[in-house]
Amino acid sequence: MLFVLRHGETEWNRLGRFQGQQNSPLTERGQRQAAAMGRLLCDLLVDPASTPIWCSPLGRAQQSCHQVCSALGINQDMVSESEALKEVNFGDWEGLSATQVALQDRAAYDHRNRDKFHNPAPGGECYRDVFGRVSAWLETIDRERQTVVIAHGSLNRMLVAAATGIAPQRCLEEV
Repeated sequence: MLFVLRHGETEWNRLGRFQGQQNSPLTERGQRQAAAMGRLLCDLLVDPASTPIWCSPLGRAQQSCHQVCSALGINQDMVSESEALKEVNFGDWEGLSATQVALQDRAAYDHRNRDKFHNPAPGGECYRDVFGRVSAWLETIDRERQTVVIAHGSLNRMLVAAATGIAPQRCLEEV
């Protein structure tokens, strides 16, 4: 069973900015959210100490992982990282709000929003690319074991699609 967790709320989440692969620290609320995820996992995992935990190398996921591990009573040194678990790269839009992007380049904004699965932000990647990298990563783990993944909202949608066979475009829109 795969437990897919999203990092806690960040400052840029609160401000409505595209984060992508840039870092923004967790808010106090985000730290509480991450600790709560860890407490919930205490009740769900058969043996937390031997459960594989995977984490994105991005700061907000790492901060969340620290809170989760603390709640589980395990050392974060036991966690594995993978570049494949990084959030979608929003390229030139990282750090900007959707309003700023739309005002800056409405044509690019509209183009991407017509088909986010195939159309990337300028200088970034599309969700098809993310689906490809997370699908390849998923093939490397033992899916028969309970496994925890701490990553990002958009990445997690593509991970759910890859793990369940649901069409990635549907996960992008509905999950």
